[in-house]
Amino acid sequence: MALLALGMSTRGQITLEHKYDTASDYHDNILMIVNFAVSGEKYVRINVQGKTINLYNLNHSLFKSISFANFPPSSGNPTILYLSQNLFTVDSKIDFMYLYDNASANNTSIYNEDGTLIFQADSLYPWEQNNTPQEQYPIYNTAQGTKMILSHQFTNQAYVYSLPGMVTAGIQETNNNLLAAQSKSKISNAYPNPTTNSTKIDYTLPDSVNEGEIVFYNLQGTEVKRFKVDKTFSTLLVSTADIAAGTYLYQLQTSVQSTEGKKMVVIK
Repeated sequence: MALLALGMSTRGQITLEHKYDTASDYHDNILMIVNFAVSGEKYVRINVQGKTINLYNLNHSLFKSISFANFPPSSGNPTILYLSQNLFTVDSKIDFMYLYDNASANNTSIYNEDGTLIFQADSLYPWEQNNTPQEQYPIYNTAQGTKMILSHQFTNQAYVYSLPGMVTAGIQETNNNLLAAQSKSKISNAYPNPTTNSTKIDYTLPDSVNEGEIVFYNLQGTEVKRFKVDKTFSTLLVSTADIAAGTYLYQLQTSVQSTEGKKMVVIK
């Protein structure tokens, strides 16, 4: 995994427009653009640690703040998917899928912006979690020009750049095809997490790939562990007895792609 420092300089007509704090952290914290059915295009900032979902207008002013502080707790970090209007309900409220796990099961709930529970499915979980196209594109065509969102690996900040051109239909189709292929490769949150001596990680390799590696890094980007995996099993048991206490990132790497990073916390 190449670890690149985010350069602050720009070239040509690519200009830094805005910076969001605590908006990127290997899929736990997220900044994306969502075109809502009623409210239109908004920047969506999910802060898992702060348990908030903030929506911003295209000029970066705050539009709405949603709290999920009182939602069911998760043994790891919960996942927020499919923020929308008119998908799960027919009113104009913001709805979203809330995925969490506890000691016995992974669970799926759907809430609206005021915390009302719309749907709950205990022990049912969408392992296919690509929230296409909301989280996957770094570049978006918007009513106020084309935007590029880049996330800093170590500061957890997200940078919004204005681009002079736009994403063409051909590029969009290529992105869709690429995402369709990538959606077949996935890796779960570690469980238990935090962990003391061992933890488990579920994984799925793409159809065209028979083996890969699950690689662990510390927050400085240094590799600390590497495990070969194949299609014989779908769960990796990881011993953390020889790993120092701290926070680590891991991902599934194959010859065709690498999954998004996940976080594992080791306590002693």
